Amino acid sequence: MKLNLAKTFCCAILLIGTSWILTESSSNAGEQPQNRSDSAAPVSAITINECRIKLIDRVILGSDRPGVLDYVEPSEGEKVKKGQEIAALKTESLKAARKTAETRATNDIEIRYSKKARDTSYVELEINLDINKRVPGTITPLDIKRLELNAEKSDLQIEQAEMEFLMNKLQLEEIDAQLKETKIIAPFDGVVTKKFRSTGEVVRHGDEVLELVSTKRVKVEGYVNIQDTWKFHEGTPVEVEVDIPGIRLPIEDRKYHGKITFIDVEVEPIHGKSIKVWAEVENLDNVLKAGYMATMKILPDKSDSKVAQETSVKK
Repeated sequence: MKLNLAKTFCCAILLIGTSWILTESSSNAGEQPQNRSDSAAPVSAITINECRIKLIDRVILGSDRPGVLDYVEPSEGEKVKKGQEIAALKTESLKAARKTAETRATNDIEIRYSKKARDTSYVELEINLDINKRVPGTITPLDIKRLELNAEKSDLQIEQAEMEFLMNKLQLEEIDAQLKETKIIAPFDGVVTKKFRSTGEVVRHGDEVLELVSTKRVKVEGYVNIQDTWKFHEGTPVEVEVDIPGIRLPIEDRKYHGKITFIDVEVEPIHGKSIKVWAEVENLDNVLKAGYMATMKILPDKSDSKVAQETSVKK
């Protein structure tokens, strides 16, 4: 009898253990798909075909004031440095005016004379007041009032002389600014691609003189689908490959790196509801030419992965 009870108890324990193991296995199996859904797949790169390479630093330099060109130094194709003086107007009349203004701006004779005159006026006033103290009524009140007025006037004359001295200095600075406007300075390192005017030509305000281009950096412009715009932002790295239809050049085997610098604020309906973007790419060896076609690959970064995870959790 006792043996049968022991067997029954052992069987019950085995049944309970088996059912507990099966329950744990089923619960773990149910959790595994949930964990897989929580881990979002990494964001893949976005490939944009038919991109176009364009220049960023391209300016037409003109004259800030009317006049006659004294010189235009560089010729088409010449390289210039940032800050280099590459053209200027004739400045003989301005230089003569500057000499006059400089003389006036350094002449303080009027100020020194006014101070001497003021000292004399106050001394005369004090003498007459002292006389009236010793002999009352010698100097009439009207004369005293006139002497006080002269003393106050001498103070104002000093202020007037100082003001004129300051105005002369400002006039000198104005002429210096005008002289600066006669010069055309290169805003960056570059190459002169066009020369519109030559030495001796008369120019008006705003007339074109030179075109300056820098090829050290270019922008790669393309259109990305709206649904992909959340995957990147300004500063996202890109990889660019030149893709010239119909021919094969050595530069097409290279990859150029840059970053997104512009995302348009408008949708382009004519491009199939796409948004224009462009990336800035270094072009130190000057092989990327404006007008080349290219393929741009927008690479994923850490912030893109975070966005993807948040989106998958919301779904």
